[in-house]
Formats: sequence, structure tokens, C-alpha cells
Amino acid sequence: MKATLLRAHVWGALSLAASLGVVTPTLARLGSFVPADGYDVQSGDIRGDVSYYNSGAYGANAGGGAGPTTIVADSGLWKVIGPAGGYFANSVDRAAFVAQGIPYSAGFANAIGAYAVGGHFGGRTDNFNLALRNDTPLGTGPMVHEYSLDQYDMGVTPASVTSGPLSMGFYFCPNPGDTLNPGPDGSAGDKFTLSLVDSVGNIGLQWGYLRDNSVVWRVSPSNLWTATSFIADQTNWDGLKIDLDLTSDTFGIDYYDVSTNTWSNLVPAGTAMGQAMGDFTTLRWQLEDGLNAGPLLGKNFFDDFSFSAVPEPSTALLAALALVAVRLRR
Repeated sequence: MKATLLRAHVWGALSLAASLGVVTPTLARLGSFVPADGYDVQSGDIRGDVSYYNSGAYGANAGGGAGPTTIVADSGLWKVIGPAGGYFANSVDRAAFVAQGIPYSAGFANAIGAYAVGGHFGGRTDNFNLALRNDTPLGTGPMVHEYSLDQYDMGVTPASVTSGPLSMGFYFCPNPGDTLNPGPDGSAGDKFTLSLVDSVGNIGLQWGYLRDNSVVWRVSPSNLWTATSFIADQTNWDGLKIDLDLTSDTFGIDYYDVSTNTWSNLVPAGTAMGQAMGDFTTLRWQLEDGLNAGPLLGKNFFDDFSFSAVPEPSTALLAALALVAVRLRR
């Protein structure tokens, strides 16, 4: 009888391992940028940039805890990696602000509209989103933030997912077309670039849109952009779904056009990554300078992120076998 019970527990463990191998999509620390995801707009306050408080690390969807709480700049999930960002046009001015120590002041000399703010009004499905703005003069340089994914985004520790399929979806709304700044290929010039990065800095692909809001993609920063037929809607929310395969080092992208309420394939599944990604741990957000067109002064909006991942089989199996041990002790 004990052997029968043991077999039953083992089969149950294997079934559980299989079920644990699939993590359903979750809206968490990025999510919809609501207070429960750990975001607070803090309007008119430099400390509202996501690099200065525990953004994405408090609230019901992000592990609980209190917030917003000021932290040492760039010590949380969000970091400014420059040159502009955190309400400053350059690293020298920002360093002077940070040097005052905690508590940082709400205002400071040479502060400018170059920031990433969560909990901003006007979301896609609620009244919250992420707003990026870089209203610095042309020639200043891009604003670059990095966000470190964690278990509240994927449902598992991102660095533990090193093979198999993984996907990310989100929606976005750019500001109206800005003054063109032609690139080497004669295009309108870059506006926004999102890079998918692994834990050692490899970039698998980049997606973005140009200063006329035409949607583009490429596999490497050293490549020219691949043009598409889509112009992002500047008054509503287009969407994107990126599917990665960390085993074959390939990806595909589907695009949602809100004007026709349709999804279309943008990049065929099986397209080779620029660099093989050992995992998917970081999103790099780059917004170019000189953006101020539109009634909201150059703000670009992002919302409703979702992720799904399949953890390593060994991870799921260990969890299931631990449950077997508990059952047998009973």
C-alpha cells in the first residue's frame, strides 16, 4: 500500500511540475503603473522620477509594503544610465542634486523636463500609465532608463528562465510628430527605442518609432532600422507582443493597430536575435532629445504590460518533489 501511495504522490508531483512549467501572464511591477503596482506620479516633484523612490517595489501587486519611499538614486528597479534623465539634462547637474543626500529636495537648480514618471494620468484602461518625456534641446543627448524585471513581473525569477518561450506585451501612445532629425539612412530620425537585454548585457532586439511615429525594429544597435507599414496612433493606444525563444535565440513580433482593431504580424517568428540572450532581465528605455510637440509637451505613454515565462523544468520539479516530501511526512 505504501508503494501505491508513493507512486500516486510521484505522479502527482510530475503533474504538478508540468503545471508549474507554465506561468500565466501577470500584471505586476510594470503592469498598469497604478499605485498597487508601486507607482506614484508626485506631480511637480523631482523625486517623482522612477529612479528616486521604490517604484515598482511596493503595493499589493508588487510584494506589499509601503511607498512611495525615497531611496538612494538608481538603487532600485529603475536606474538612469544617461546622459539625460531624472529631471536633468546631463550627469553633472544630476550628480549635484543627488549629492545633497536623502531627503532629496522637491526642486533643484537646472531641473528640466527629462523624466520617467509612473502613475501618470490618462491610462489605457484606467487613469494611470508610465510617461516618458525628454524636453531638452536637440543635441543634448537621449534620456536612458533601465528597468530590472523581477518575479512580480514574470511570476518567477527572470534570471532562472534560460531556455524555452517567453513573451511580453504592452500598449503605447506617442506624442505627435516632432521636428525631424534625419538619421544616416535619411529617415525622420530616432524618437523612442526599447531594448530587450539579458543579465550580461546582450541585446537580443530593439523596437521603436521614429520622430514621425513610424514603427521600426532591428536586431542590433549597429544595424539600420527595418521600416514597417505602421504609423503609431498619437491619440490612442497601439500595442505590441514580443515572443522570444531562448532555446533557439529567435523572436517574433505582432502589432496591434487600434485604428482597425486588428493584430498583424510585424516580425516573423523564428527571426534570429542580434545577440543570443541567456535570459531576459532588463528593459532599456531610450527617448531622444528635443521632443515637445503636442498638448502634453512631448510626453510618450506606455501601459498594461504583461509577461509570461516557462521556468526551467528542474525548478518546477524541485518544487513538486518538495511537496511530495511534505505529503509523505504526513
